[in-house]
Amino acid sequence: MNATNSKGLILVVDDATESVAMLNTALIEQGYTVLIAMDGQQALNISQRITPDLVLMDALMPNMDGFEACQQLKQNTQLSDIPVIFMTGLSSSESVVKGLESGGVDYINKPVKLDELFARIKVHISNARLTRSAHGALDEIGQASFTANSRGEMIWVSAKASETLASQEDLPATAAEVICPQLKQWLAHTPAKHSMLSLKNLNTALQVRYLGQSSPGEHLLRLVNNDDQSQRDSLRQRFSLTERESEVVLWLARGKTNREIAQILDMSPRTVNKHLEAVFTKLAVENRTSATAVCLAHLNDS
Repeated sequence: MNATNSKGLILVVDDATESVAMLNTALIEQGYTVLIAMDGQQALNISQRITPDLVLMDALMPNMDGFEACQQLKQNTQLSDIPVIFMTGLSSSESVVKGLESGGVDYINKPVKLDELFARIKVHISNARLTRSAHGALDEIGQASFTANSRGEMIWVSAKASETLASQEDLPATAAEVICPQLKQWLAHTPAKHSMLSLKNLNTALQVRYLGQSSPGEHLLRLVNNDDQSQRDSLRQRFSLTERESEVVLWLARGKTNREIAQILDMSPRTVNKHLEAVFTKLAVENRTSATAVCLAHLNDS
């Protein structure tokens, strides 16, 4: 079957030949294309050549078990958004937690109930595709965004965020390693949406804005340069704007469309329009062009 005509490409990782044969047949009958790996290392090698839409991972295997394979998969930023469902005969909560902590999105007990498995596969492939689409949109509009798990480890990083992190030179460790423990401590306190964390021990003043959960156990965040914050503060004070109005008008001054501003600030285009109506009144202008000119003139003067 051609993978482009299937429901998705699934990598089955299991050292039990009978289990592999059963899953292979059942998944093909459901319209999926199937790849097979007999241990964790083989699964990693295959994933680096052909990116699957989802991985069905046996927990216990020789050479490299499923937990370690999943951890290594998630450390690769090109593969980190692939959903991994663990298949395990281990029913203890400790094993379930270990699977989820290693990066799995779900688990299913053996012997596998096919109807339940198919339902979970459908949901997780759909969620992963939506996540990849959102990541692509953030990359396209130049958003310095990234996702991190609750341990503060970065899972996905946009091109702009990668550029920002790479600019941090002469650190005792990578910027991601410096940021990780700070994020872990901050996320443990369940920050409110749009709250800010000022990062320490970097050679550029950066903040992190919390945007919400992009998926269970995965947090969507944005790097904010302190220059951005100072420009927003300046606009807010000069024109008596609210915090959100100052954010909207700053992106307006940078040439972003309403739809792009909505994506950047995680609000609807209609909400952007409402903020702009208030901004036009406070700036005593009638349109976007005039508002942009007034804001740029103020920022250049200041």
